[in-house]
Amino acid sequence: TLDLHQQRALDAHLPAAVMPRFADLYRDIATLPIYRGRQARRPQFTETQLRPAAPKVTTWTARLKHNRTLTRIWRKGFKPWLGRGSRYLAAINRLAQQPETQLTVSLWHKFYKPPHGGGNQFMLALEEWLAQEHVTVLHNQLHEGIDAYLLNSIHFDVDSFLDFQRSHRLAVVHRIDGPIHLIRGYDRDKDELAFRLNATFASATVLQSHWSHQRLLEMGFDPVNPVVIHNGVNPQIFHRRGKIPFARDRKIRLISSSWSDNPRKGGPVYKWIEEHLDWERFEYTFVGRASEEFTRIKQIEPVPSEQLADLLRQHDIYITASQNDPCSNALIEALACGLPALYFDDGGHPELVDQGGLPFRNCEEIPHQLDQLVENYEIFQSLITVATMRDVAQTYLTLLRNVARSA
Repeated sequence: TLDLHQQRALDAHLPAAVMPRFADLYRDIATLPIYRGRQARRPQFTETQLRPAAPKVTTWTARLKHNRTLTRIWRKGFKPWLGRGSRYLAAINRLAQQPETQLTVSLWHKFYKPPHGGGNQFMLALEEWLAQEHVTVLHNQLHEGIDAYLLNSIHFDVDSFLDFQRSHRLAVVHRIDGPIHLIRGYDRDKDELAFRLNATFASATVLQSHWSHQRLLEMGFDPVNPVVIHNGVNPQIFHRRGKIPFARDRKIRLISSSWSDNPRKGGPVYKWIEEHLDWERFEYTFVGRASEEFTRIKQIEPVPSEQLADLLRQHDIYITASQNDPCSNALIEALACGLPALYFDDGGHPELVDQGGLPFRNCEEIPHQLDQLVENYEIFQSLITVATMRDVAQTYLTLLRNVARSA
């Protein structure tokens, strides 16, 4: 019942319940990989080492304190001319406060101009946020000035990377999707390829959900030094600002989205909803590609992220029926825009939604769960939590730095 769900949600946010979660998180992340040719060892790092290091700030006045000659020159010459609080002194100190030497990272991925799927969107967003952290980000480059490489699944020039790796010791983080064949229903060979590459190149492996990690282990795959990092969204695009107020005295606005028209992305379920929805109470929009033809659902072609975010903020509830989806970017985007989710209880969906929505296991459960979301909309909306792209980029950066230092 809803009362039990609400009580469970409230209990889950008490300090006594939250603290063990963070303990588990640090235990999972605390083991970071070191690449040693074809061997890898598993060192331990403290929580302090895992946190992103603040850039060192050094002012000219601080440096002068440790040099007597420069101190005399400063006191007798420059300081009287500049004067305390001078705008010139402030400008010099601002220049001196620029971060010191930063990381150079090469992202290996076949980049496409958006809109083009969740993985491509994530890599573009990660590039932007790493750059904001003063990381020099390159695309598909190989040279000795690069500190660390981030490989995205199998979507890169494998032969070129393999040739360079034979004669160089590289610090490599390998981001793996999947299992691919569970998502698509085919392409088992691509999962096999991903883990051959993982064993050959990886110092560390980023998995997008605990569900993904568990399924891979069940299939016999053993990722190198796995770390689970959920995907994130760009908070400058996907946010709640400007979202329409929720009201029960108008039609409730439902929305779904998908880049792929694979039936496993939920098309048959959306068609079932179309045939059973109370159209006097609801309206329904689908953005992207679907395996089914809709007659009453309003369908919109794929749009750029900015337009998608605007569309999401014009709706109330997000529905996703994708199967075996390890970490749905579409779902995260909707949650970030303030939409409680009605989700198929599978894949990484429960990890992402947590208390910010309700699951269904078959189509017959959808009407009841939808009614519960509408009746208690404000409660579910208040329980939505989403990691921003800044949070995710900081975690990636910590991992890349530690791998680079140990290469």
